[in-house]
Amino acid sequence: MRMFQKRVAVLVLVIMAGAAWIASAQSAAPLGAKGGGQTQAPAADKKAPAPEPNTVSVDLAGTVPPEDRKNLKDYWPALESRTKQQWLAVLPAEARPPVSRPGTVVIEGVVHTDGRVTGMALKQPSGRPALDRAAWAAITRSMPYEAFPYGIAVDEVKVRFTFVYNQGNVAPVGGPSASPIH
Repeated sequence: MRMFQKRVAVLVLVIMAGAAWIASAQSAAPLGAKGGGQTQAPAADKKAPAPEPNTVSVDLAGTVPPEDRKNLKDYWPALESRTKQQWLAVLPAEARPPVSRPGTVVIEGVVHTDGRVTGMALKQPSGRPALDRAAWAAITRSMPYEAFPYGIAVDEVKVRFTFVYNQGNVAPVGGPSASPIH
C-alpha cells in the first residue's frame, strides 16, 4: 500500500510539472493574427532591472596572499548569502515599506578558518540604532560560517561587511574602499 502511495505522489508531481510547462509554453507562444499569419507580441522596452534595495557585501579589510585570495573566491558569495538571509529575517520595521528608511552600516571583523567571526567593530553606524542592530545580528546569527576550504594557508581574514538599506535612497559609503573579494 505504501509503495502505491509513493507512486501516486510521483505521478501527481509529474503531471503538475507537465501542466506548468505547458502553461509557460502557451504564455510564451506567438499570438495568432488575422489572415492566418502569426505575429509576435510587441517587445516590452528592455530596461535594466532596478537595483536590489537591500544589499550585503563582504570585502577584504586586510591583506591575504594571492594564492589564498584565489582559493577563497568561491567562499565569499556563500558567506554573503547566508548573512543576507539572516539580515532580511531581522530587518527592522523602519527599513521596510512604507517607511523604507535608507542607511548604510559597515562592520569589520575577523573570519577564522573554522567559520567564527571575532573582533567585530561597528566602523560606520547608520545613525539609526535599529538598522545597526539588525546588521550586527545578521552576522552573529550566521555564525559559525562554513570552514575555509582545504589548503588555505592563513588562519584568519579581516573583512568588512557593508549593509545597505533601501539602496535607491542612500549615498555610497565614503572613504577608501578595500579591494573586492570576488
